[in-house]
Amino acid sequence: MRPIPFIPKAWKPLLGLAALLALTALLVPNDYFLVLFNIMALNAMVVLGLNLLIGSAGQISLGHGAFFGLGAYSSAIVTTQLSWPLWAGLAVAVVVTALFGVALAVPTLRLEGHYLVMATLGFNIIFSICLNHMEPLTGGPSGLSVIPVMHLGPWALDTDRRFFFFAWSVFLAIFAGVLNLEDSRIGRALKTIHDKELTARTLGVPTSRYKVQVFALSAVLAGLAGFAYAHYMTFISPSTFDIFYSVQVITMVVVGGPGSLWGGLAGTVIFTSLRELLHAMEDFQVLVYGLLLTLSLVFFPQGLLPAALSVVRRPWGCAPARPQGDLCSPRNERRPKPDFGMQSWGLRAVKLRTQAPDASKSKDFSDTPVLRVEGLSVQFGGLQALAHVSFSVHAGEILAVIGPNGAGKTTLLNAISGLVPLTEGAVAVRDVHVSRKRADEVACAGVGRTFQAVQMFEHLTVLENLMVGMHRLGRSGFFKAMAHTHCERREEKELQRRAMELLNETPLASLAHEPAACLSLFQQKLLEILRALAMEPAVLLLDEPVGGCSPNESRTLMDWIATHQQAGMGMVLVEHDMNIVMAYATRVVVLHHGRVLAQGHPTAIQKDPRVIEAYLGRRRAGPHP
Repeated sequence: MRPIPFIPKAWKPLLGLAALLALTALLVPNDYFLVLFNIMALNAMVVLGLNLLIGSAGQISLGHGAFFGLGAYSSAIVTTQLSWPLWAGLAVAVVVTALFGVALAVPTLRLEGHYLVMATLGFNIIFSICLNHMEPLTGGPSGLSVIPVMHLGPWALDTDRRFFFFAWSVFLAIFAGVLNLEDSRIGRALKTIHDKELTARTLGVPTSRYKVQVFALSAVLAGLAGFAYAHYMTFISPSTFDIFYSVQVITMVVVGGPGSLWGGLAGTVIFTSLRELLHAMEDFQVLVYGLLLTLSLVFFPQGLLPAALSVVRRPWGCAPARPQGDLCSPRNERRPKPDFGMQSWGLRAVKLRTQAPDASKSKDFSDTPVLRVEGLSVQFGGLQALAHVSFSVHAGEILAVIGPNGAGKTTLLNAISGLVPLTEGAVAVRDVHVSRKRADEVACAGVGRTFQAVQMFEHLTVLENLMVGMHRLGRSGFFKAMAHTHCERREEKELQRRAMELLNETPLASLAHEPAACLSLFQQKLLEILRALAMEPAVLLLDEPVGGCSPNESRTLMDWIATHQQAGMGMVLVEHDMNIVMAYATRVVVLHHGRVLAQGHPTAIQKDPRVIEAYLGRRRAGPHP
């Protein structure tokens, strides 16, 4: 039977929350508390979008008060001054906030650091000034009144209790969609952007596009809440949407728990209620908010809800929640380290390697190289990192790139994979030029890579890390993920099946649902290479894949890597261990001061006097001083 669309994955806690809200509506003694809960629902909608932006994509905005106001004023203006129907006001509110969100995100999200914070802060200030000075349109400081009451068809939401059911129903539907999004292909990609954006690009994740989309979605949720606020209160003024409101919603996210959607809801409940309690102390509200925010950051950096859950688990014998930077047991904790089948897997890799054709001797390569580098040069200011580097890699070939420290080996891999712009030259993958393409586009063209320092998404499981490597194989976008459609479910199951098939061929199968941070260095190296292979690349760039491993681990890992030559995959290997280079490389390119010093068969390179001189230095004649 085909699954019903839009069944939320976290339906049990959502059902419990819905039951609690229904009970609250029945037990609330008067309309004052209903108004409080209604404002809480609208705040929760804004916080939900902001939490998605901060917790998943790692972007901070101080302009959500302006987006909240944009939604409110857009709908209020067209329904009062232009007499448009309510549905048109909703459409205008959504479109206007989305357009402003994209217009603000596109230029600022390309920059590093806190430019987005400053840009959104400035946007909120400019918006507040415009509201106060554009009196013919906005009513100025006096605001807009006589705004039409919310209607659902023939039913008017003209009482606080009716609006309570409407507001919380809308919130629950959006909350379910965002929870679905978080636990999907898009959600995993957003988490990788938050953790290691550069690594995410090399796995085919379009980070710039996703950051703009999630920012626009966050702005739309704030605009939707503003629309509902305007037609619930039937009066709005600029003071509601000033910078202090943006600080409030940021505080709700941080105190509740950045990245925790349930924590954001808890923070909303706490601070919306607190504002009413502090209503008589209006002059001290900013002081109290700042104090609570500081104390939360110092004592509960993960947020109040994650901290509370860790306390609740302890009496029941559950392991206390560890900080995000310490997901595994302490290093000095003595416990047996199981082999996880490493020895038998290593023997299988050796057997496959010996049965495979010797690629170092075979000359039967395809006429068309899988990678072609022509006259590649990279310059950083006045420093020439690479100069006119040229070589090609054919299917089934392992090309080793060697050279002294600072020769430009890692810069070469970065230039090929699109992380560093080329000054001149060209790079082609399967005869498709990728010289001026972004890193995610280069990855989708067929370039996989690993890094000198292992780049793991530590807060994702082993299986999820591998599924990130398959990101470009999926097609479901934001809306399909939020709706959790049949197509999205089927795609997710297929990605998971393929990831498990890859894991089952390695000793990591038993660790599929463990955090990647708990793996040993050798296991992380294996997972990183496996994640790159999951992309089904035409060429694999390996930056010191056995660095830090023991000799036995290095041989085992390289034997396993070499078996993929049978699949016709080209490889570029950067490695300092000359025993590994001599044993596995088909050809060798020697870099020295960013230039190709020599290239050829490993045995010829090993005897080349220029290479020996570059590594060991020129011998001096006569006695030493």
